[in-house]
Amino acid sequence: MTAVRLSPLVRVVLAPNPSPYTLEGTNTYLIGERDPIVLDPGPDDTGHLERVLEEAGTPSVVILSHRHPDHAEGAERFADMARAPLAAYASTGSSVCATAAAIADGQRISTNGATITAMYTPGHAHDHLSFVLEEEQAMFTGDHVLGRGTTVIAYPDGDLVAYLKSLDRARAAHPKRLYPGHGPVVEDPDPVLAYYKEHRLEREQQVLDAIDAGDATVPEMVKRIYSDYDVSLHAAAALSVMAHLHKLLDEGILKQEGDAWRRA
Repeated sequence: MTAVRLSPLVRVVLAPNPSPYTLEGTNTYLIGERDPIVLDPGPDDTGHLERVLEEAGTPSVVILSHRHPDHAEGAERFADMARAPLAAYASTGSSVCATAAAIADGQRISTNGATITAMYTPGHAHDHLSFVLEEEQAMFTGDHVLGRGTTVIAYPDGDLVAYLKSLDRARAAHPKRLYPGHGPVVEDPDPVLAYYKEHRLEREQQVLDAIDAGDATVPEMVKRIYSDYDVSLHAAAALSVMAHLHKLLDEGILKQEGDAWRRA
């Protein structure tokens, strides 16, 4: 697929990896005109990486929002193809893009006509970065916020407390537009960011309601809370429930007895 222009400074090439979790596929962004910054090369798909390189020409740098395979699997190969440096948030214990240079929170990265500032937004993943495009006051959100639906907070790498704080931080930046890792551009970010937090707090209450109704194990809670969802999504839902449970455990609201969860 050829690049689609989203603004004078932003183009996107859609990766051919659609799924219930990636929506239409991973958005690979080209930021700036000449020598653009390439964000999230996506899967290790030869056709996709070649199309991105054809559109980008001579990338100044290749960067990652985080190291999940749908964003980062093809990154090292693409950086080699483009003869460009690769950078991401520092990560311990990950073999994915282990050679990437470290991007620090608040670090500015510039190319011809465009400057982005890294914002550390953990929660979906411990190494997750969002990036603010200064010229547009727009934010590239990776999987922190999607263009449609809500993101998965998958325990143990997913951290709900960190995620809620990251949502507050993103909202406080007052972005005028969101460029998500999956799905369409978000043109009115503030109510979407507010909804994401409300959704998580509503889900937390659903977990507590399930426990109060007699559900003690994660599968029981998932069956109740996600009864309207396809069962193929229940494995991911279980990890999200675990993230909620561990937040409530740390807050002293719940206790764990083997596989069973109870009010403290």
